[in-house]
Amino acid sequence: MEELLKDLHRLHLVTKDFKHIIEYEPGSWKMFEPSKFVYAYFAFNTFYNFDWQTTIETKMLSYYSKTEKDGKEQEPSERMKFKSLIDFIFEHLIDDDKEIFFSIIKGRNRQDTLAINNRLINCINGITPDRIISESDRENFKKEFKKLVETETLQIGKLKNEIIGFIYQVRNNIFHGTKTTIEMTDRNQRERLEVYSKILIATNELLFRVLSRKLELPFDNKYRINFNDRD
Repeated sequence: MEELLKDLHRLHLVTKDFKHIIEYEPGSWKMFEPSKFVYAYFAFNTFYNFDWQTTIETKMLSYYSKTEKDGKEQEPSERMKFKSLIDFIFEHLIDDDKEIFFSIIKGRNRQDTLAINNRLINCINGITPDRIISESDRENFKKEFKKLVETETLQIGKLKNEIIGFIYQVRNNIFHGTKTTIEMTDRNQRERLEVYSKILIATNELLFRVLSRKLELPFDNKYRINFNDRD
């Protein structure tokens, strides 16, 4: 299990530490936040598919058990699984974890906190409703995100439902084609995707801090990729 967990942690580090760029003209590269969001959500999706409480108890990497309903076996829904992940994290959270969470979202050097807060809040003001995201979804996210960055207080219910629940809807927009390629290259949209990515990465970071303590397992914070030339 230790090696499997370290592999999962490497996936987190790749998402957290690597820059995501595209070549939009021959020899011309630029940052592309949609790619970072896709990787961040892929990592988050991978992690919430495991039943971490059972993993801790059995010392074996465990998936959720299927339940029977109307004579059919079924797994928990995606929403149920990512909410269970957040429940697990909060059950074992310590104060230092919260500081790490906000340092990922705001940056470690936070000398001008007011300016950072205003930039983040202004960034998400341009969200527009669509067939997946309702106006109430948008307004609830904006209100709770504003509270999150201004108070630096983590509330489990708000994080699960109004914040990450909203990001799950953004994921559906992108993965199921509601957002066009042109919308993905819009500067404001890309800045919002960067904010969403940081929230997911910060949540993933808390998971591995909890796992490290509960399993007494140190995770490396450096990861090197070796490329081998092949004929």
